[in-house]
Amino acid sequence: MRVPEYVAIAQWALLLTLGVLVTLMFRQLGRQLGVLKSSPAAGPTVGAPAAGFEYAQVDTGAREFFEPDGGRAALLVFADPTCPACEELVAVLNQAHADGGLAEVRPLILISEPASYLQISEPFRETPLPVGRLVTDSTRQAYEVSATPLLVAVDGRGVIRAAGPATRPADIAAFVRASVIPQPDGATLPVLPATSVPPGQDMVRATTGEERGHDR
Repeated sequence: MRVPEYVAIAQWALLLTLGVLVTLMFRQLGRQLGVLKSSPAAGPTVGAPAAGFEYAQVDTGAREFFEPDGGRAALLVFADPTCPACEELVAVLNQAHADGGLAEVRPLILISEPASYLQISEPFRETPLPVGRLVTDSTRQAYEVSATPLLVAVDGRGVIRAAGPATRPADIAAFVRASVIPQPDGATLPVLPATSVPPGQDMVRATTGEERGHDR
């Protein structure tokens, strides 16, 4: 018995719809797992000196060297195009750049995957921020990159002021503030995730102990 043409079309449409839904579900699951794998404990020790390293510019292939104590704060972004949570982070960074939220820091996106992979991710492909490919695995080891995405805020003296995952605008703003606001020597507390700070309390002030000092 021959299946009517409209029934066959409906079946194919249903299969395509199911395929799209499954793909979206897997992408969402990957995003959530990516965030969960990047725990706030990930990354280098806050308060320690940042390591210098060599990287290759993605657009030109030229070798550059990151100087952590160049006199200007830096925001290092360890992320890869095939990581859904990294895509979300880069999209937020792109918007922050457009809004002027990164004007006080030197942002640098660092990937370990082939540069050609940037083309499969719109946020990475369209980013106006500098992108570098890590030359050796020693850089990831020095910054203890066990999972991505990972942000590291470095102040102008080359001291790590915050380290951990981030995917929201509020998180990015906190990392920027942590790198540019003067902090006392010996301050080693990291920026807290936004969900860990009571509403209305500034994340950077909470981690540097300024508010606790008023209670004494």
